[in-house]
Order: sequence, then structure tokens, then C-alpha cells
Amino acid sequence: MTEGQSSRRGAHAGAVEAGRRLRLGRLAAGLTQSQLADLCGVTRQAVAGAEAATWSPSLGVALQLARALGTTVDQLFATGHEPRSVAAVPLSPDPLPGRARMALVWERWVALPLSGDRTTRAGFSAASGRLIGPGDAQVWESGRAIVVAGCDPALPLLAEPIAAAREGWSMEWWSCSSREAVRLLEAGLVHAAAVHHAIAANDRTPTARSRARIGFAGWREGVLLADAGTPRARSLEEVLGRRLLWANREIGSEARSLLDHELGRLGVASSTLIGYASQAQGHLQVASAVASGVAQAGIATEPAALAFGLGFLPLADEECVLEVERDRLDTPELRLLLAALGSPSFSRELAAIAGYEVAALGQEM
Repeated sequence: MTEGQSSRRGAHAGAVEAGRRLRLGRLAAGLTQSQLADLCGVTRQAVAGAEAATWSPSLGVALQLARALGTTVDQLFATGHEPRSVAAVPLSPDPLPGRARMALVWERWVALPLSGDRTTRAGFSAASGRLIGPGDAQVWESGRAIVVAGCDPALPLLAEPIAAAREGWSMEWWSCSSREAVRLLEAGLVHAAAVHHAIAANDRTPTARSRARIGFAGWREGVLLADAGTPRARSLEEVLGRRLLWANREIGSEARSLLDHELGRLGVASSTLIGYASQAQGHLQVASAVASGVAQAGIATEPAALAFGLGFLPLADEECVLEVERDRLDTPELRLLLAALGSPSFSRELAAIAGYEVAALGQEM
């Protein structure tokens, strides 16, 4: 195929796609082809031709069609949405080719693969590109995004105030352990890392001088239990004595470290816990496993336990902070992130989740 033939084929494909959008927009508006034609001062055959990609409307007619359907010419007729190839760094260590969320982080493309638990939040998540192979990807949607890594399931609540504050911007959440979040921040692959730890251990978790720490939330972390039909546990020793099946968090997570610390304090070998080797990706995944009967106990936050109606045995008071690079605080990305943290809508949403403490929200720690 010659370059000219390839170009013509691409233009025709774009016209077919534009015709499809026109037809769907007309149907959504409850209009027949004749009714839309009357609104725009053209013939029904012209509308039918545009929908069938056999006729290309002039700019004036395109404007009339867009106005009649309550949209814009770009949204209705733009054809420049062919994927473009980019070099991208995947955030997962061993990514498979496939769908991904794509984002620019400090002028470098990163890919957030949509595989495993990351494919869904209650249905498939929309992709903005796909991974082709190691270091190679395609992007078909290139809006600006703020990428935040960490395991707090409240982080996605930042998406709405970010999108509301500046058109064309979004928020991407990469769920991972605190240790992994810091690694990604140090590598320049995310804009912010959500890190949490026991408040009593605060002086043992120093932050690099090059990074600022912004308060996010506080909660209690402990053992989640499906208490139905059993006496409420009063101590970890009592829970361990029940020989339950556990849902553990991934290596590097604060939840897993807390469990390891408590087992060491009690002189209990981790190998005696049934299910200790399991690695749930987040707090809500642990709660879901316990609530569904896949496990009988798990280590996660109190908000996760309350969201699923589970019993909860507290082990530690914890705080979560967002770590960012100080020398980038004046960038559009971090200014927008800080503005979202300070928005009344976000504070209201976070405070409404049972088990969250928001007194330190937005404060530099």
C-alpha cells in the first residue's frame, strides 16, 4: 500500500467514526434524520450521507449539527484519534501487553497496566492506551494527569476536585504498598507517594530532606474479623488461638509490617498463620476476602472493616501523608494536587467515611 492509499484509508475510517458519532448523537437527542435536517437547514439525504460517511459537511453545517445535538464540532467530527506510539515506563515490574492508563509524569510517559485487580473498581476501567511490549506503548487519549501511588483507598476521591479545578486534567491512582510508592517517587514515575505508618513510630520513619510531607488522613489499623456467630476477640493472642485462615497484605505494605511486628512481639512464627503467604493488593481487597468467606481474618484499616460491616481489633493508630519533591511544589501538577487536597468537597467526602480522621489534611508535616 502506498503512503497516499494509507492516508485515504485513514481519512475514510475517520469519516466512518464521525458518522457513527453523529448517528448516536442524533438518536440520543430523540431526533429523526428529517428533524435534524430541518434544524440545520439541510436535506435529510445530507444527514444520511454524513452518517454513512458518503458526504462531508462544510464547517458551517458541522457547526449547525453540533449545536443541534448539544456538543462541539471537535467532539462530533474530529478524526485525529489514531493511537500514537510512545516510549513508556510501566509501573508494574512484570507487565503483560494490554490495556493501560497512560500519563505524563515530568515529561515521561508512564503506563498503569489494567490487569488483575486493577482491571476493575466495579466494572472494567476505561483505558487511555495499551502496552505493546517492554518500554513500548500506544496512547489514544492524552489529557494531563496527576499520578499518585499508595494503598489508601480514599485516594481516588481526589479525582473529582482535580477534574473540577482544571479542565482536561485527571487523577490516576496506582495502588501499591508504601515502600513501593516511595520507590516510584524516587524514580520520578509518580507525582506523589501516599505513605502511612504507626504514629508511635513516626520518629523512626525519616523523610528525605528533598521531599515535603503533606497530611492526608489518620485511622486505626488492625485485624478484620467475620465475627458472626463467634465471640468478639479481645486480643491478638485470642485471634491467633482460633487458627483462622488469613488474608495478608503484599510484601512492603505497612499492614504486613504491623502484623510481622506483632507476631514478633508475641513470639509467634509467621509460618503458623494459615494464609500468611497471601498478598492482597489493598485494604478493601482484604475486607472483601473476609466478608465473602474467602478468609476469616485479615490485616487492614478500620475504615475498610466498617465499610464491609466486619469486626475490628485495633493494633495501632496510623497516619497517612503525601510525599512530594520540594523542588517541584511550584509545578502545575503539584499546585493542582494541593488545591484539591484543600477543597471543601474533598474534605467533606473524606470525613464522611467512617473511621477516617482528617485533622491533619493539607498540613505540612
